[in-house]
Amino acid sequence: MNSRNETDFEQLPSDLMLKINQLCDQFESELKQENLPSISAYLDDVAVEYRDVILKELIPLEVEHRFEQGEQPDSSEYLKQFPALDQDWVLTVIRNARADSNTVSANKKHNTDQNKTRELSFEEYLSELTESGIISKHDLNDLIQKFDKSKKPKTIIDLSELLIQQGKLTKYQARVLSSAEDHPLLIGDYLILEPIGSGGMGTVYKAIHQRMKRVVALKVIRADMNQVPDRLKRFEREVQTAARLSHPHIVTAYDAGEENGVHYLICEYIDGESLTELVRGSGPLDFSDALNCILQVAQGLEYAHGQGVIHRDIKPANILVDDQGDLKILDMGLARLQQSSEDLLANGSQTELTTSQFFMGTIDYMAPEQARNTKLADHRSDIYSLGCTLYFLLTAKPVYEGETTVERILAHKEQPIPCLSGLGLQIPTEFDTIFAKMLAKEPNDRYNTVTELIADLKEFSSKYLQDQTFTLPVVDGKSNTVSANNWASTPTEIQSAVSDLTVLGTATSQENQNQNKAKEKVLFWGSIASAAVILIGIFFWNRSNQSSLSSESGLSNTGTPPASPFSPAEAKQYQQEYAKKLKLPVIKHVSLGDQGKKQQLELTLIPPGKFTMRNPSQSLTAGAEDAYLVKLTKPYYMSTTEITTGLYRVFVDETKYQTDAERSSSGGYGMEGGGWRQSSDYSWKYVGELEIKDQMPVLSISWNDAVAFCKWLSDKTGDRYRLPTEAEWEYACRAGTQSDWFFGTDPGELETYAWFRNNSENRIHPVKQKLPNPFGLYDIYGNEWEWCQDFYREDYFTESTREDPTGPEQGSGRVRRGGGFGQTSDQLTSYARENGIPEAPLHGSFRIVRELKLD
Repeated sequence: MNSRNETDFEQLPSDLMLKINQLCDQFESELKQENLPSISAYLDDVAVEYRDVILKELIPLEVEHRFEQGEQPDSSEYLKQFPALDQDWVLTVIRNARADSNTVSANKKHNTDQNKTRELSFEEYLSELTESGIISKHDLNDLIQKFDKSKKPKTIIDLSELLIQQGKLTKYQARVLSSAEDHPLLIGDYLILEPIGSGGMGTVYKAIHQRMKRVVALKVIRADMNQVPDRLKRFEREVQTAARLSHPHIVTAYDAGEENGVHYLICEYIDGESLTELVRGSGPLDFSDALNCILQVAQGLEYAHGQGVIHRDIKPANILVDDQGDLKILDMGLARLQQSSEDLLANGSQTELTTSQFFMGTIDYMAPEQARNTKLADHRSDIYSLGCTLYFLLTAKPVYEGETTVERILAHKEQPIPCLSGLGLQIPTEFDTIFAKMLAKEPNDRYNTVTELIADLKEFSSKYLQDQTFTLPVVDGKSNTVSANNWASTPTEIQSAVSDLTVLGTATSQENQNQNKAKEKVLFWGSIASAAVILIGIFFWNRSNQSSLSSESGLSNTGTPPASPFSPAEAKQYQQEYAKKLKLPVIKHVSLGDQGKKQQLELTLIPPGKFTMRNPSQSLTAGAEDAYLVKLTKPYYMSTTEITTGLYRVFVDETKYQTDAERSSSGGYGMEGGGWRQSSDYSWKYVGELEIKDQMPVLSISWNDAVAFCKWLSDKTGDRYRLPTEAEWEYACRAGTQSDWFFGTDPGELETYAWFRNNSENRIHPVKQKLPNPFGLYDIYGNEWEWCQDFYREDYFTESTREDPTGPEQGSGRVRRGGGFGQTSDQLTSYARENGIPEAPLHGSFRIVRELKLD
């Protein structure tokens, strides 16, 4: 139950708060059973001094219920029954309940209207397309005229599908045009593309400026809010607050306006995910990465506080990670402006954002004084919320838990501050003092300013984490600036709605175990991490007992591989030690594209080593192991994932390259009716029913297309990129193992690492959805076949050179490795291979190798 009278209720003793909470829950339960219990009856056994408090909790519940039942309660009813009540308070309760009731009714009507469609003629639909601002008459006519008479769209559905394929129309716009709802697609100079979130104040859309072609987030205040002056004023204050702030770690506000009664705010569009989504998807963060996140947010808050702005709702859901791994604070406009004494004298009273019906902030991250009275929140309350956010990043759980709102409020007020070093997360005990100061119960015991907190965080980091670098996972790199020709083709993930009052769900023990496991495999591989190497140094093998590649390869002072086969832990340790010796990062990022279409190519260091290149199921005569022992003498970087559609798009945009599928009459592969077929309609740009996302492996790519990408990238960067040799691919896949799969011999484990016939639903999936191999390579099995450099010959490995083999000198086909989404587990082994014609796209994708230049 949420308090309806925060000023009085939150100041009661804890045991009485719980009793009143139970009483109100009972009252609300009776209301839900369609009864109208007597408020007076609930006061019979209550001491006189507490009756007023309980009244202010029960009356709002009853008023809301009566509005839901279609009644129109009047303040005089309650004032006559309870003469001691404050008249203004009763009027406020009824006014707010009426507004909420109108909102519910409007939403019901809106949802009903959405399900209704209009009967439009083809000509009327053409007119709607142009009048809505989606496409000009000239461009629409030009597009239609390009088709032969037999292929020209004749129905609304045909035209819509064509425009969606061409990137001229979004699916959301198509639904709005055909529905009965009265919803504008053009607001001011901004064309709405699709909704991306909603909250208590309204809806946020992805939109594009018609002339500048800049993608933005457009926040529209709910229509019914225009009838509630206090809420409209709050939105106007949000606009004014946002306009004052410009900082790298705060979402930027660009514009605001009013169009035909629609009030809107234009903000920077962040193509990323919230910290909540990040942790829920990949598991808790390592301590160093979590600390880096908190430092970035603190820097944004330091700036905002310097401008006299308090956020009041810092939480993981309000912090976004962009496609560069930088953090930005959302909803800064929901903050309260600190008013100067001059403002107070001029206005007579301080601007309020809250009423007795509105509980500002989120319980699991709210400071005790803010929960007691939201008007008491100041910059120290933001520091408290930031500490709670840090705890969530480390554990995927809130600091304090409880089944009800009141229980959690009391926990923040009374339960001891957790000791981070005691959580088993390898957190130095020296950090406990910093964390305790952030979460002190009394504001005066916390950091006085965020500047002081930042100083301590930096001092701690320089002392204990000085050698670490930080890399956040890069999410789908969708474009923030879209060309006039393809603005609708950029996919967007719909973000979950975030209400003004959000209660964070608690992860179960099993979920946390799964998240921890995922984190160990998936999250934040990108660092040289010398300090981490020191911490795990006690696990390093004794070099004197291992054979060295140094003298054989010509490389000096390198790490030494353990004897093959070796475990996943040994593979990772060897990789890190080798990187340290050569002073190379294990993970390297290369930025491609311009600012609006920037994509990150992620590369993983593969150290040299030996492996037996054969099918382990084959029986071998004595000594055959040595006969098939292959040695790779040079390190190389391999793309951490298959080359994605987003990366390939950068190449095509710069070179205007046409793939073999686009040039040939047979075309590429696309999905129809849940199955796949080849057609000239399909290419990497369009694969039928399957929605293409930037983080999916690029599809329908021939060997020639893959080589063209490598040549472009080599010319662009000055480094040599190419397809991996078959030996390089298999060695990187095995990561020191000799079993059928790098994880062992049990095919039941494959679902953890790969998309294949058992779990793929016959389609491609975005990369990095499964766990990586010990070297940190994702999707090495399944999802999509991968081209290798070598010509194909079935038995070549039995007679190839044993040092850095590059395959047969000639042949008609090229090697493909890794299998795809349609293969069974036995077809996805480390040694499974296939033949492909170089100009045929097949179900083709690829990953690449970057050669290393060593002194």
